[in-house]
Amino acid sequence: SEASENHNEDADAKESTGPSADQLLDKYLQAVGGAAAVEKIASRVMKGTITFGDRNVPIDIYSKDPHKRISFTHTPDGDSVTAFDGREGWLGFPGRPVREMHGSDIDAAAMDADLHFAAHLKGMFGDAQVRGAEKIGEHDAYVVIGKRDGKPPLRLYFDKQSGLLVRLVRYGETPLGRMPTQIDYADYRDAGGVKIPFRWTLARPSGRFTIQVSEVKENVPVEDAKFAKPPAPPKEKKGVAK
Repeated sequence: SEASENHNEDADAKESTGPSADQLLDKYLQAVGGAAAVEKIASRVMKGTITFGDRNVPIDIYSKDPHKRISFTHTPDGDSVTAFDGREGWLGFPGRPVREMHGSDIDAAAMDADLHFAAHLKGMFGDAQVRGAEKIGEHDAYVVIGKRDGKPPLRLYFDKQSGLLVRLVRYGETPLGRMPTQIDYADYRDAGGVKIPFRWTLARPSGRFTIQVSEVKENVPVEDAKFAKPPAPPKEKKGVAK
């Protein structure tokens, strides 16, 4: 019948163009464990190492719903801290004053701090389109461009076989134009009923680092005070001339 012929043509068209962006986002959520499992995660504590160049030092990362995250990189000179408390973010380096995050850094920190990122991803986009496929390492991946209202787009790469996110490229607005940050995710393992990457590599034009997680604890108590911004040092009073 004509109806079944039309149906077959539609099926053929779907086959040749591959899955839609919505289907890939849904498959990703299912691949990590599904919405219910993802939403059950209220906190996460990770221990591992961070490698930049030939330096390899311990790192601890604490995350808590909603949107709180702090990492402590234990360098020989002291701890470097990157933190986001759900509203503001800051960076701390040994012997230097705290530096506040702004603009696209806040946007990126909020994404990193979202324990339910896989469940929220679809809702971030006003529009999402598949832009073909690329090879990421040994993985064939579909490329999805997600457009966000008032923010730069995200470029997402989903493994064709597993459906897992293997690369995310986000952009920061700078005086020199849009600067990309590329994050490659690998070594997915089960942790508390959800699959998470135990290794990720973040690359910017200014440099790159890799974090390899060795231990994950889900839904353990993490105090809100852990994410509190340190007070600014008191300003020195100028001496009164005698």
